[in-house]
Amino acid sequence: MKTTTQTMREGYKFFKHLRKLFILQALACLSCAAFAQNVKPYIVDLSRLPAVNDDKTATFNKATKTVTVTANKKLEWNGQRLLYLGLNYLDITGYNIARVKYKVIGDYGFHLVLDYEDDKLDWTKERTTYCPSYLNEMVIPLLQGQKKLKGICFQGTWNIDNQQFVIESVTLEKVSNPVKTDIYASDEPPVIDKATSGKIDDKVSSWDYVKNLGVGFQYFPFIAYGELDFGMDCFHAGGFKKPSKEIIHFIKEKGFKTIRLQTSPETGHLLDENYTIDPRYIKELKEVVDWIIEEDMYVIICGPFSEWLQARSDFKKRIDDKDVHYGFVDVSEENKNQTEKLIQAVWKQYAAAFNNSYDEHLIFETLNEPMHNFHDHGNQKDCKVCKKDYTILNEYNQLIVDTIRASGGNNTKRFILIEGIWAGYESITTNLFKLPKDKTKDRLIPTIHTYPMGFTLEPAKKGKTYYTEGIRKQIKKAFDTLDKSFFKKHVPVYISEVSGGPLGIPVLERINCMKDFMAEVTKNGRSCNIILHPADDYQNGTQDLDGWNIKWKEQPEYFDTIFYGAQSKEYPLSADFIKKNEVKIPSIVGKNLLAEPVEITNWDKSYRIDPELLVRSVPPKYKLEFTIEKTGENAILHPGFNDEDDKWHDLVQEKNILVKGATIQDGWCIKVTNEVFTVSIDEKLAAALDASNGIFLNGENIIIKSVKVVE
Repeated sequence: MKTTTQTMREGYKFFKHLRKLFILQALACLSCAAFAQNVKPYIVDLSRLPAVNDDKTATFNKATKTVTVTANKKLEWNGQRLLYLGLNYLDITGYNIARVKYKVIGDYGFHLVLDYEDDKLDWTKERTTYCPSYLNEMVIPLLQGQKKLKGICFQGTWNIDNQQFVIESVTLEKVSNPVKTDIYASDEPPVIDKATSGKIDDKVSSWDYVKNLGVGFQYFPFIAYGELDFGMDCFHAGGFKKPSKEIIHFIKEKGFKTIRLQTSPETGHLLDENYTIDPRYIKELKEVVDWIIEEDMYVIICGPFSEWLQARSDFKKRIDDKDVHYGFVDVSEENKNQTEKLIQAVWKQYAAAFNNSYDEHLIFETLNEPMHNFHDHGNQKDCKVCKKDYTILNEYNQLIVDTIRASGGNNTKRFILIEGIWAGYESITTNLFKLPKDKTKDRLIPTIHTYPMGFTLEPAKKGKTYYTEGIRKQIKKAFDTLDKSFFKKHVPVYISEVSGGPLGIPVLERINCMKDFMAEVTKNGRSCNIILHPADDYQNGTQDLDGWNIKWKEQPEYFDTIFYGAQSKEYPLSADFIKKNEVKIPSIVGKNLLAEPVEITNWDKSYRIDPELLVRSVPPKYKLEFTIEKTGENAILHPGFNDEDDKWHDLVQEKNILVKGATIQDGWCIKVTNEVFTVSIDEKLAAALDASNGIFLNGENIIIKSVKVVE
């Protein structure tokens, strides 16, 4: 048995051995660090940058080292807008970072591109790094496994026509800790509204309050998202100029009384896993809110939204990779815990930043178009998932209201807009939707979004070109439904997004749509008002508000129709304006609706006839004449359509339908017995087809040679 002394001696020897190992390891690390520091940096010779690029969209002043990027309007996508410096396949195996020192002149940074030898690398995701305007140095770790660099280039950032930046130096170095510069690093304190008391009108009813809001405008530079990390240089990614007092005043001068600020701090403005919002983001938001209130306007701050998760695969990848700067909202059981933590954190911070300093001119809106991102539908009453989703969203809305009220002060009395699934009117007029419980009475206002003419110019995605009787009936149906659920109960409804459609739709069509829409908004017995969404031209990447040049691209008659409509008046369009903008559609009677013959061999194939082919080009009622060749014994045609509520209709099951020259089989399809047959379309069905997503032709063993409209 060992003595105590022996045990102590052995323990001491073991400790000395560990200490020796530690010292050797430390020396090894110091040696590696010293080696890294002793590797001579490669200094990129910036004097070799071309003075001007081929498409004349970028220049370099060698004396001042200033890069100037401009837009060449003659070139698609504004040309390359970059200056490229070839490095002749430089061996980079001895380095592990690129360091660029720079100074930005203005509000927007630039893209530094490391053009590696591997041509398979994605230009944006793997070669490009954004250098923000608020930094003056970026350290970029070189991609592992890359051995040579073909070149380096400086590229203008997205959506900016003109910008300048000074490149002081670019070096390739070997460092002991190759870490990318953290563009999110911030020592800013949390943004807290320090006013200890404030006044808010708690006597005005929600009914009267909504009526006072006037026509509003949707201004949303705070939701920008791009594939790269932009930090606080976020506005240009969505095509917006950095907000300014001048832009806000410009919107006010047009006649708008409210501005809706849609926000998404979860798309690249979170600092950590606790969903702490970058204080710089809230400060920027607060500054714009203050400008709006200084103009004696109302302002809506809308909470996070869901669209990016299903719309952008690169955003979903960030979520899957657990990037702490990104979060998401999803109305689902699977993502409920994560979403609740996010929305509670966001609204706790918003409520802290906006409280006693703001009276009733500031409004909160819970979420933007919340949805179950990966569920096929969102409001089917017979779907168990949809029913559960309603319950979950009701809980989200309750959590947000409770969080806002718990902040105290003016927020205990602040008006809050409450959205349903997808923000559709159907989602708040079902008994599955519940307004949150609120300690403060009459301060919660249901809100919806609606786009009667669609959100796009693509008919397959429910975009419209012409304003039809079918669309007018849809508008009336929506308001009649809101009457039953809210207006007749003396509850107002706010429409926080509506539009007459994209700029590509003829202006007179959009005017007629909004004229009828505003007549419904202001109808007696209703308390309602609207936020007008910008008329986007997605084909050309523009909006009716050109913030870069502070001007409107929209024709004034469109706005005046809406402003007059808000006062229950009709704006008098001039005869010259009507003559210039009236859409005349030639008749298509007797013409083939098919571009070429369509062969349908089985039930997995179908053909869609664009419903807009039948708008104002046909009589009020007509017949569709089919010419069909049979390719097998069981030749079947199955025509149908989805209505405005996405409900499927078998064409031959509609009322007053008449098929001549063929046989209706099983009550829902047509057995082709003759080469030519007709299907009658009455006035009611014609209007339904106008409002549909197209006539779908399915079946088997047939070649459809033509489909003609005959009187």
